[in-house]
Amino acid sequence: MTLQLLKCKVVAADVDWLTCTATTRDGQASLWKVGQRMLHRTECEGEHATRWHANGYEGWTNGPVSLGARADSCILRVSGQQAGYEWRESLAASENCSRIDFAVDCELDDPVTSVSRQIYGNVGHVKPPNGRPPTRRLIVSGDGGSTVYIGSRVSEQFGRVYDKGIESKSRPAGHWWRFEVEYKGAQSYAQGQRLLSVDDHRVLCCATVASWFRARANYSYTSPSIDFSILRSKERSSDERKLSWLSQGVRPTVQYLVERYGRERVLRALGLPSQSAVDPALPSTTNRECA
Repeated sequence: MTLQLLKCKVVAADVDWLTCTATTRDGQASLWKVGQRMLHRTECEGEHATRWHANGYEGWTNGPVSLGARADSCILRVSGQQAGYEWRESLAASENCSRIDFAVDCELDDPVTSVSRQIYGNVGHVKPPNGRPPTRRLIVSGDGGSTVYIGSRVSEQFGRVYDKGIESKSRPAGHWWRFEVEYKGAQSYAQGQRLLSVDDHRVLCCATVASWFRARANYSYTSPSIDFSILRSKERSSDERKLSWLSQGVRPTVQYLVERYGRERVLRALGLPSQSAVDPALPSTTNRECA
C-alpha cells in the first residue's frame, strides 16, 4: 500500500498534555512549588483557580493547570498551550510522567475534508507490527467535522485526528487538521525523557507523530525529509516580546523575593502601589506543602 501524504504546512508541533507525579517528600514539595507558580502566573493573566479533586487528590485548578496532593503523592496536570510552555519545568520537577500528548497542527490552502475517513479506511489495510490491527472509530458530526480514533483509550498509545478548524469554530471544514498521539504508563515516561534530551522538542514531536501514523495507517502529513524550519516561532511584536520576557524571566525572581522579604517591600522596590497584582497568591495554596 502506497504511503499517502497530506499536502499541507505544519504550523505547530508541541506537547499538548502532561501529567506528572512525585512520591518522595522532597519530590512532592518540589512539584507542588512548580505547580503553585504556574497557578500564580495564570492568575496574573486572568485565570482564576477553583477547588479541584480527582482520584483522591485535593487541590486547585484553573482549567489548563491542575495541582493536587494526597497522602502518598503530589500530581500536576498541564494541558493545551500551557503544556507547551511549561512541560520542561514540570518534567524536571517530577519523579514520574504518567501521560504525555504530542499534537501537530496542519494547515491546508486547498481544503481536504476526508482526512479522517482516509485514515480510518487505511488502518484496516495496514499490517500491524504485532499482528493485530488496532481498534478504530470514526465520528462524523453534523457541523461538518470528523474525528478518527486509533487504539484503545486504556492502552499506552492512542491516536486521534480531527478537524481542528471545525472543533474550534475558527476555520471552514478541511483547512486545519490536528494529529495527536497520547502516551501513558512506561511509554509516557520514555517519551518525556526523549523530550528532555533534544535541543528542539518540536522537531521530535513532529517526527514522532508522523512516524506513529505512518506505521498504523500508512498516512502522514509530511515526508521523512521535512524542512523543520517551518516550525520556527512566528514573529511577535516588540511589546509581546517584552511581556514574554517579563513573564518568564522576571516573574520567578519577583515571586522568590516576595516569599523571602514580603510583598510590600518588593512592591516598594518596584515603585508599584500596594494594590498591584504582582503576586496574586492563592491564600489556600501559598504556604501549603504536600503531605
